[in-house]
Amino acid sequence: MKYSDSAGVGDLARAHPALTDARTGLANSLHFDLVYNYLFEAGDRGLPFTVMLVSAGADDSSPTGVIRDIGQAIHATTRTSDLVSHMGAGRFVVLLLGTNLQGGRIAADRIETALADSAPGSVCFGLAAYSDEMKDAQALLRSADTALLAAEASGGGVEFA
Repeated sequence: MKYSDSAGVGDLARAHPALTDARTGLANSLHFDLVYNYLFEAGDRGLPFTVMLVSAGADDSSPTGVIRDIGQAIHATTRTSDLVSHMGAGRFVVLLLGTNLQGGRIAADRIETALADSAPGSVCFGLAAYSDEMKDAQALLRSADTALLAAEASGGGVEFA
């Protein structure tokens, strides 16, 4: 599989500034919402995908360079088909297209390795895979958030919804 490089982050910013987070150069909330809502509907037609929330000990008071470095490390580690977005408060969301929870765990391991030396705190992951039992798009995000909160409470690692 081909993984993206950090040069692609700047290309997105130059090509689509309205869809780019100025602080990180990653997809902004509008970009995320557009893709996520499409994926959620595609999930109803059988497309597997997983939502991964990531925190690495940074928050809104962290220097922009720290937030940007974390985001670029995550982006450089994911596949070109994945979408990485900064959610604020030092948290990131990764949409893993065509990926189940086991694939999400593999992606989390890669990201954790990439952040090992640069994260200001424990690296935590909350993973939730699309299921036709989800009532709406927010239910899937809430599941991933609940898993992330559990990982943060335990001091790091990966939690599944």
